[in-house]
Amino acid sequence: MSRFYSATYVISCFGAAVAAAALVFMVSLITLEITLRAVFSTSTFVMDEFVGYALSISIVWSLGYVLENNKLIRVNLLLPHLNSRMAELLTALSALLTCAATIALVTVFWTRAIRAYTRGTVSSSIAQVPTWIPETMMLVGLLLFSLQLAAYGLRHLTGHPSQAPAQAGLPYEE
Repeated sequence: MSRFYSATYVISCFGAAVAAAALVFMVSLITLEITLRAVFSTSTFVMDEFVGYALSISIVWSLGYVLENNKLIRVNLLLPHLNSRMAELLTALSALLTCAATIALVTVFWTRAIRAYTRGTVSSSIAQVPTWIPETMMLVGLLLFSLQLAAYGLRHLTGHPSQAPAQAGLPYEE
């Protein structure tokens, strides 16, 4: 299991790197658009579409990394009042149920991507991006997140330590 947790964390780190690259792409494209409009009175005509795609990638592809590093926003109303084992079990249950819900979303994106590919659907912008490309990018990001959710849930069930660098623990992780 240790190899599974390590591999999952490495994959999540890769997803975070892709998300960071998407963020750099967004900033670069917006800077280019501002420069083109201000200096040359023209436009890329695709900035809003491509920034939307990159925003989706930067959010979804980073979720696994953020989860494993305990940086997701979390409301702790119940966990601090439970003993540590019960808190671990509840955390594992929550992660595994979220994994199941995420896999349901993966099936929806899979269906949409296949349908867009077979129909040859393209975006309505001047770029005419095949819509299966951004939908597949979302699908892959959700797969990365569901893999990390499964590892996170199993890790809390088995008591295996996180692969993420050490940090200040949560109140129930003493």
